Order: sequence, then C-alpha cells, then structure tokens
Amino acid sequence: MKHMIQMLKTLARSENRTFRNRAASQLLGWINRKRWPETDQVTGEFYRAVTTSQDMHAYFDQANPIPDISAGIPDTVPGSCYVCHRDVQFEVKVDLIAESNNWRETLKCPICDLINRWRSSVHLFEELVGPEPDDRIYLTEAITPLFKAISERFEHCVGSEYAPDTPLGTELELPSGPTRIEDVTQLTFPDASFEAVLSFDVLEHVPDYKSALREFYRVLAPGGQVLISVPSTFTDHTQTRAELDADGNIHHLLEPSYHGDPLSDEGVLCYYEFGLDLLDEMKQAGFRDAFLVCYTSRPWAYFGAHLMFVGRKA
Repeated sequence: MKHMIQMLKTLARSENRTFRNRAASQLLGWINRKRWPETDQVTGEFYRAVTTSQDMHAYFDQANPIPDISAGIPDTVPGSCYVCHRDVQFEVKVDLIAESNNWRETLKCPICDLINRWRSSVHLFEELVGPEPDDRIYLTEAITPLFKAISERFEHCVGSEYAPDTPLGTELELPSGPTRIEDVTQLTFPDASFEAVLSFDVLEHVPDYKSALREFYRVLAPGGQVLISVPSTFTDHTQTRAELDADGNIHHLLEPSYHGDPLSDEGVLCYYEFGLDLLDEMKQAGFRDAFLVCYTSRPWAYFGAHLMFVGRKA
C-alpha cells in the first residue's frame, strides 16, 4: 500500500507526460501483480499448486511420466522444447539414468543446451509469474546455460556466482567473462530491486538458508515473487545432511553428497534435502503466500517429479 501511495504522489507531481505515462504503466502493472489467483486455482497444463504432502503425492500418483526403459535406455527422447519452440530429440545421459534414474539432470535440448530441470524452470517461471519484458530479475547463477537463456529473454536479468575470496557486489574475471559475485545470505542489492527472484538448486548448498530467504524477500519489490527449486525429501520435513559449528567447521550427519559446481571441479556440498516445512520458513521470512507447485509432462519431456516452492511478497 505504501508503494502504491508513493507512485500516486509521483504521478500527481510530475509535469512530464512521458514520465507520467511510464509511472501510470508501472502503477497498473503493480496493481495487476497483486491480482494473484488463490493457491487452489494455480493450475495449468502440466502443473498444480499444493500446500500439503498428501496433495503432492496424490498429484504424482496420477501424473509422473517416466519412459519405459525395460528394453534399454534410449540415446534420445522426442519432445517439444519450450525455450526453442521446436520439436527435438532430447539427448539422454545414459550413465546417469543407469546409475540413479535421475531424469532431472539430463534430456538436454540439442539447440539451447538446457536439460530437463532448466527447461522446465523457464517454462514454469513464465507460466506462473507472467513476467513483463522490462521486469528486473535476479537469478542466483550466472555462468550456466540457464542464465544465458533467461537473460536473452529478459534484458534486466542479473545473475551472480559465489566466490568466498572476492568482495561481494564486484565482478570476478572468469573464462566466460566478468561475473558478479554475491552471497545470497547478504546480498548487496538495495531493497525492492527486483520483480522476481529465481533460485534453482542453489539453496541446499547454503548452510544459513534462512538468511537467504530473508534476503530474497528484502530485494523483491511489492508484488514480486520468488521461485525456488531444491532437492526434496518429498515429506513434510527437511533433512540436514551437514552443518557448520561456531568455528565454521563442517560436521557430516550423513554420507557427504556433492553436486556439480561451475566454479570448481570438486563440486559443492549439499547441506539439506528440503521438505514441505520450507514453506513455513518462507512465511517466517515475510512472504505472505507460500505454496508448492508440482509439475511433470510427457510432451515437454519434463520427466520425473518436479517441485517448485513459490513465495509472494505483498
């Protein structure tokens, strides 16, 4: 409400027609962003919002396409790429399926190089948020094909990576080019800097993820939304795999698990596998609404059970 009042005062004071038109457009956009559908109405061709683990399991019991590999794992799978707007043969990483049946990290489009979870994240973001071309977007990665895809679609997209020995908010020269360095637990962006914050399979590597949630809330403008994907327990409860003591030493509670890291061949440690209680933590961080979106699709080749945590800032 304070944001809307300030915009109305700006409109009243301005004598510049171009500025007034732009401010009026921004005000209308802000009002439209507040017209969120209720959670039980957030549903589409390949997704549905839920708030309980029972509803989550009921959704995937009815819809969770997995290719039949009884006769062997195929090298490619046909489907439509949402990002490229083409029918393609998605490339299958056979070893990954044979070892862990992990369809999220394969099914790469031969045109845009986006794997299953990246393609579906772009698709779901545009379906749920309906971003405008000039929206300010923060993505918690910067040197991946996913960042390239989103930044090409949205001019005002900012990405970052984490490098512990580099001052926050500065750029580090990498082989891929100058890259902004941020720590999601203490972002250098001003308040209300973005219409959307996107964090895809990053939060599980952040020991103090609750501070990251508060920072996501802080840098979102009123009416903004955060989308978060993380490894899941598919239960109500988050499982802690490792933790830091007061001196910063790592204590492993389970067998160490490392995920791919674009800045290191050693990978990055996974501290958590999240349950639906992450929704409670998002609300504690300030988000008025927080819900889970379940999605999967055979035509789009989003094989497996995908989850996205969504938070809305009033």
